[in-house]
Amino acid sequence: MRRECYYCHTKTVDKILSKHKPLLNKAEKFRASVENYLQHNWYLSNPVIATHIHRMGREQLENSDLYRKEKRDANKLLMGKYDYWKAKVTNSKNPFHTAAKLAVIGNIIDYGAHAVPDKIEEFIEEMLLKPLAVDDSAMLEEKVRKAKSILYLGDNAGEIVFDKLFIETMQHPDVTFAVRNEAVINDVTRNEARQVEMTKVCKVISNGYDAPSTLLELCSPNFLRTYEKADLIISKGQGNFEGLMDEKRNDLFFLFMAKCQPIADMVQVERGSMLIKQNKKD
Repeated sequence: MRRECYYCHTKTVDKILSKHKPLLNKAEKFRASVENYLQHNWYLSNPVIATHIHRMGREQLENSDLYRKEKRDANKLLMGKYDYWKAKVTNSKNPFHTAAKLAVIGNIIDYGAHAVPDKIEEFIEEMLLKPLAVDDSAMLEEKVRKAKSILYLGDNAGEIVFDKLFIETMQHPDVTFAVRNEAVINDVTRNEARQVEMTKVCKVISNGYDAPSTLLELCSPNFLRTYEKADLIISKGQGNFEGLMDEKRNDLFFLFMAKCQPIADMVQVERGSMLIKQNKKD
């Protein structure tokens, strides 16, 4: 675990305690539990560590959804202007590229990475004017046209509104959208998918696990069958990238923002960069 990752995990604890304000003994027990876990499990991947930290938080703070309000508010904010964003996509020179870019920009709504801007809508408009650091969108569009089935791996609430718009823009007859099995950080579950009426544009399934990522060795058999059969995988978000970056398939595309320095270093871009990146692992 890099030092930056350790501090990110401890910052998560601080944020959760500041938000929920539990009694002192509960707060100190949670903090001590996380410190002990980090000390003895520093070698695990960050998605696995984050999973267990949030399990401890849900259990010890007796709250099954630590970011319920943030998720609801983010969905409501972006769904409230869905027609505006749809018109922006439709009227652009390249609707597929614009919708894909919006989906990437939406990835900033990530409380796990401590990256959510104060003025989300202004941030989105600003980022639309900036180029992608890695842009394999033309190849992605070609793959979408040729694919018989597409599996789209969801990430965060709020962001899911732009996922819906992107899927709608694809106009593909067989897209499946995957969500987390239980609440973890502000990642999407079936509840958030229902809030934005995702089933109007595609099928929705759970991946069977509560990691803020896609950890194939821990996902459900039903999800794995869908994953293996899909002609194209669209992986949204930094967390999903961390879980799947060692996969050996070329029909996998990562759409995310590099929100921390370790990930930016890994993909050789500046922190805060936007990527539509094909997984080229022949």
